[in-house]
This record gives sequence, C-alpha cells and structure tokens, in this order.
Amino acid sequence: MPFAASIGGLLLVSGCSSEISVTRVGASGRIGYGESITPAGISQETNNLLGNFLLEETFEERPTELVMELEELFRSEPQPGYLAALADCSLNIGLRYRSDPDTAARYYLSAALYSYGYLAALDRPDLEPYNAERLLMMRIYNLATTELFDYLHRRGLHLKSSFSLNAAGGQRVNFQSPEFELPLAPEHFGDYLLCADYRTKNLTHISRSFGVGAPLICELTEDAIREGGQTRFAEQQTLPATLLIRFEMPERGVLNARLLYLDSKNRETVRLGKYNLPVEQDFSTPLAYMVRNPLPFDYLTYMLRPEATRQMQGLYMFEPFREDRIPVVLVHGLMSNIRTWMQLINTLQSDPVLRKHYQFWGFTYSSGNPVLLSAKMLRDDLLLEEERLRESGRSTEMFSRMVIVGHSMGGLVAKTMAMNSGDRLLESVLGEDYQEKLEGLEPEQRLFVEEMMNFEALPFAKRLVFFAVPHHGSEMAQSWIAHLGSSLIRLPVTLVTRGEGIFKALMDHGVFMPDDTKFATGIDNLDPDNRMLNFLRSLPFAPGVVYHSVIGNREEDGVPGGSDGIVPYLSSHLDGAASELVVKSGHSVQVNPLAIQELRRILIEHLRQFPELKVDLPKFPDKVGNETKNPR
Repeated sequence: MPFAASIGGLLLVSGCSSEISVTRVGASGRIGYGESITPAGISQETNNLLGNFLLEETFEERPTELVMELEELFRSEPQPGYLAALADCSLNIGLRYRSDPDTAARYYLSAALYSYGYLAALDRPDLEPYNAERLLMMRIYNLATTELFDYLHRRGLHLKSSFSLNAAGGQRVNFQSPEFELPLAPEHFGDYLLCADYRTKNLTHISRSFGVGAPLICELTEDAIREGGQTRFAEQQTLPATLLIRFEMPERGVLNARLLYLDSKNRETVRLGKYNLPVEQDFSTPLAYMVRNPLPFDYLTYMLRPEATRQMQGLYMFEPFREDRIPVVLVHGLMSNIRTWMQLINTLQSDPVLRKHYQFWGFTYSSGNPVLLSAKMLRDDLLLEEERLRESGRSTEMFSRMVIVGHSMGGLVAKTMAMNSGDRLLESVLGEDYQEKLEGLEPEQRLFVEEMMNFEALPFAKRLVFFAVPHHGSEMAQSWIAHLGSSLIRLPVTLVTRGEGIFKALMDHGVFMPDDTKFATGIDNLDPDNRMLNFLRSLPFAPGVVYHSVIGNREEDGVPGGSDGIVPYLSSHLDGAASELVVKSGHSVQVNPLAIQELRRILIEHLRQFPELKVDLPKFPDKVGNETKNPR
C-alpha cells in the first residue's frame, strides 16, 4: 500500500540491496557451470588419436564399438593418452544421448571410471606438474559425476546402500553404501541438489574454486534446526558439499564404487590413488539458493509487529558450530534481517584463512523493539551459548575471541556487549531511591529491568566493527514520518503489560518513550535527543576491547564528512577507533565491496593477536586505501 511504502522508503536505514537468488537452468545449462567444467566436444588430442587409428566414423556412428576398440588399444599399449581418450569420448557420447537417460548413464559411468583411473593410477603430478591432460581429466570426471548423480537422484538411488549399473564398456559396477563426511548426520539433510543446475543472481563475488567432484546444495531438515542442542540455523539453511565417486577393484575382479559426500567447507583436498587433489568447491550457489524464497513477511511487518514475528528473533548459525573457530556475530539494522549479510558472508567465505578460523553467526530482532530490549536478547543468547559450551565440556578458547559486527541500529545493539552501565542508568531514570522502587516489583519484573538496564561487558566480546552506525543519532528519526512509523509499532505484549509500577516510572522519565504516552520504540532510540542514545554515547568501552568504524559517504570516497543519506559522518565517527574507513556508499555500506574487504583485513589483523594459531597471514600496509588507523 502506498502509505506503508512511503514509511518503508523513509525509514529503511538498513538499505536492502538487490535480492540475492538463483535461477534454475537444469541439465541444459550445466555445460556453462564454472565456465570451463567441460570441453566443447572432444579435445584435439582425442581427435588426433581417432584419426591415427581411423576411428572417426566409429565415434560418430557406432559408439559402443568405439569404446571396445579404445579399450583394446589401451590394453595392448597402456598409455595415459589412450585412457584419456576413452574418458573424453565416453563423456561426449553420453551428452549425445541425453534424450535417452539410461543409455547416457552407461557412458557417464564409463567417463567417470576412466577419468578416475587416469587420475588415481596413471597421472604423474610430481613429474609433470603442468600436464594439460590432467586438467581435462578432472573436468571430464566432474561433469560425468554431475550427470551420473542427476540420473541416480531421479531414480532415488543416490542414498541406496546397494545397487548395480552397467558401464558402456561392459563392466558391471556395484555401488556400495555411500560415505558421508559431512558436518551433520545424514538424517539432518532433506535433499541434495546439484549446484550446476543453478545460476546465482546479484552476487558481487562468486566463491568457487576448481578441483575434483560435483558441488552440491545440501538442504537441512526442520529437525536440524537445533542440532546437538546448539543455536538454531537460519531459515531454509543449506550447506555446501562436494560429491565424488570412488572406484575400487577387489581381488575377485568385481568392480565396486561408492558415492562420497564431502564437507567442502572444511575439506580442501581428497586423495585419489597416490596423490591429493583439490576438492571442487562452490559456496556461492548454496548460499544464494538458501535465500531464493521471500520471507513469510516483509521488512515493514517485521518492524511494526515484533510480537507477531517473535519466532524469527534470536541468534542463528550459518554453519554447524565448531569449537576451533572464532565466532563473528552479525547484527543487522532497522527494518532488516540476517539476509542483509549474505553478500558479505559470500565474499569472506572464499578466503581460505577466514574459512578455517572463523564461523559466521547472525542475530535477528524486530527493530521496532527498544534498543536495550534487543540488546538484552542478544546478551542472553550469547551467554546461553557460552553456558552450553562449558556444560558440554568443549573448549571456550575460540569463543572467548569473539568479533561482533553491527550495521546501523545493530551497531547500537552490539556496542552494549562491550560496555558496563553499572547502576547509572537505573539511577538516572528512577532517581537515587531506585533500589526501593525495584524492591516493590515482582521478582521476575525486577530481574528483567536489572538485566536490561544494568548490563556488563561480555568478557568474550573482544572486537567490534561498526558499519554506518548512528552513535549520535539520525535527524531522520525526528521527522514526522518517523514519528508516525513509531506510533504504528506494536511492542510485545510481555513488555507492555509490565507498564505498572516500574514501567510507569520509566515512561515518566522518557527512557522507553519520547513522552508519557507510550514506550519508546527502536525508531525513537535513533533520535539524537533520545535519553538512552545519549547514555550509551557517554559510556566508555570496556578495557581491552578493540573497535573499528566503516562509514559511508554518498558523495566522495575517503572523505571524513558528509552523509550516507541516513547517518552523517559526525554521528558514525568514534574517537579511539583502531581504524576508520570511509567509502563512497549509501547507508547499505555492509554490501559495499570495499567495506567487505575492510572487514576481511580487520579479521586477519584479529588473528595476529593469537600467534599460537601459527597462521601464515598476509601483511597490509599501514594505510589501506583512504583508511585512517590508530595503533591498537
């Protein structure tokens, strides 16, 4: 509706970028996946071999006979090039028979078998590191595995413990129980989809690397949301994986095969025969597939109806918990959700150093809630995670090195994780006799108020990064349209119904509300004159906490001034920051590629504090772009 749209347009301080998604291309589009996954027809070397033995016509008209001829040629003279030609011809014949899936599958199986045999037995990467034939065999193996998986998946065989297929060369291949080297048990995955069947939309970076295997999108089931008692995963969570087919030749001459599902996020190489080869990885397609569907509610509803959307609020993980990785907690801004971080996550996860040492979490909340209430929710969730970690007997070493990243309002929520309010806020609001007033409350009410207004810095929050955060407020929050939007927000019933006693005093003192008529909302908390905002501004960060600022300027790159269209530079600037970078950007600075690269630099610098990790880290110059840095 136009009215709601006008409010949304003016209050959208999170700034949504173009929606990330995927387009399904199916089998016909697989050839273009990865740009060079397969050659266009047989290679020149294969074509030469066919010509040398007068097999061109056989290749075109009698494919089964061709395979037999080439096999006989290889048996009489076991040259690697002959096996490569077998794999090359088998793949291209299979693609020729796509309209006949059963026939095509026989050739795909042969192509996978021959290329695997080449890579596992005949390849010599130690003697021939620049062998182009090896690259061709890896490409053929990948596409043959992709096409064969599609065939097995359509027939429900991809998870079967036992079945057999015939290859084009007459071999009977017995498939045994698949192996799962995934971060969750197989029952937590609902389906496995081929990345090659999809193309990403609106990503600024493609996180993909070449190796062996067929990249997969692993969909999690609803039961996996709280795997192992840990925090829930994000809605429609997916994980990346890579499928391989291993072939084995037992003593009795029976050819066995096995599907191997690898955790590509945590596996860089796989052993084929005598050598380790890189694993084909695709992190972008699973991530884009995860957010392909719109949310069940829009951004405006999420802000205006905190109670109706409360099931969406809380701490999420974008990958299974690892005690050996540092959490990076991402806190979104006003009228937004954890999807706003997908561009950033997609880019950073392509860095093998960050992938090995960090894990990304997200915190989502209704930005209609008062900032201190959202901060209490985040603090409670993080403390609960620490408690679960300790109770399970796992190490808390990496957890205690946490980095928290906040965008816009999310930065105000995040900064309270590294501050000590003491009783100053309570005394400021309730007066010197605040203890007496608290004693008049029910125990549950008293605990709620004390935890929200008398908070302590979390000892494990070691570094904060602020993206376009209005530390001093935004004048837009004083506009009539902002006040109108604030008046439409329906705060949680559990908060409003506590309005007797202590909350009447809070109302009278203007902490939760701009006057004595209603609780203050998240929008009200962005007003430069808001009491809560000014109180947070007066608090110092806890000793030892390092913080950074990334600020947008719509007009000019690297200029400490101006505005991102919502928050002026003077509001985002913080004295004492370890670094400050100004990029030419609107308020959605968290999706700006230069801002994302700045976070990469910060995360790498964070690792330097822990030499015991023995990480080989890149070095950065003292001045990065237009950044100003303070020694810290």
